[in-house]
Amino acid sequence: MTTTAKSKPAAKAADDSVNPIALVAGGVALGVVIGMLIPRIDKERELLDPVGQKLADRATAAIDAAKQTGKAEIEALLPDRDATKDKIGALFGNVIEAAKTSAKGA
Repeated sequence: MTTTAKSKPAAKAADDSVNPIALVAGGVALGVVIGMLIPRIDKERELLDPVGQKLADRATAAIDAAKQTGKAEIEALLPDRDATKDKIGALFGNVIEAAKTSAKGA
């Protein structure tokens, strides 16, 4: 009887901690619902609106910086069109010169 009495609390504790992530997610969802049901007061709006605006501005600036960095990286990886045309022209010129030289040698 002492064995089963000790194992029941251990089994119950194991059941409670099976999925702690679900418990946290449920708590967050419940907090969001309660927060939506409670009306915002003017003082809260007065204090938090500038903070929200600053966060939005910073997020927008971060996104713009990431876009610019991404564009710069892509442009660095892709060759320049004019430089590519010059390289292809030089390559064809070398091939033609090599063909002329080999024709003269034969």
